Amino acid sequence: MSRTRKLLALATTAALALSVFSFPASASAEKTYQVTVTNITTGGSQIMTPFVVATHQGSFNLFQSGHAASNGVQQVAENGGVPVLVAELEANSKVGAVAVAAPEAGPPVFAGQSVTTFVTSAPGDRKLSVLGMLICSNDGFGGVNHVDLPGNGSVTFFGRAYDAGTEINTEAYEDLVPPCDGSGQTGMTNPDLAENGTVHLHDGIQGIADLNVGSHGWSGPVIEVEIELIN
Repeated sequence: MSRTRKLLALATTAALALSVFSFPASASAEKTYQVTVTNITTGGSQIMTPFVVATHQGSFNLFQSGHAASNGVQQVAENGGVPVLVAELEANSKVGAVAVAAPEAGPPVFAGQSVTTFVTSAPGDRKLSVLGMLICSNDGFGGVNHVDLPGNGSVTFFGRAYDAGTEINTEAYEDLVPPCDGSGQTGMTNPDLAENGTVHLHDGIQGIADLNVGSHGWSGPVIEVEIELIN
């Protein structure tokens, strides 16, 4: 190969390398989604906190059955500590974007009520998880974990009720957080009720103290999550 042709070939190779590796990804690689979460508990009186919504890598799980809850998940499940979970997720390098779906009038999210937020997703963050507390419970939450974001259109997922495994289910008003009916509530973790367990499907409200199965209970999934690609 002549020196001129060799230089031309090297220049062409260098230009291709720059075009592939040196330029940032185009803005179109980032996608925006509208996420609508509905409290679909059936009893009518099971209210929920605003919902934490996160896009993340496939190697991340917001929660997993059989595994201990993170501090952020525990704080939401026991105390409605949404800001704690948001901060935890924002500090995690495997999490892309974090948002909160909350009512315009402020919490709680009543049975049958829907709330909406928007999240972005970079190319490496094509999974989504959602979590919100079942307020009339000791450490219950509704959630979907590690679901696929749609490449187009919209998809709907239904989230089950989970027990964080961190607090004994007394169902007593004095151990629940406001604004569940009753008085003497607390918004702080009680070490005397520590369960030291793992996340698992919730057994439901049993009616063993102040909670009523008919009004605070549920049947089947507790949240509906609709994810729609905006652009």
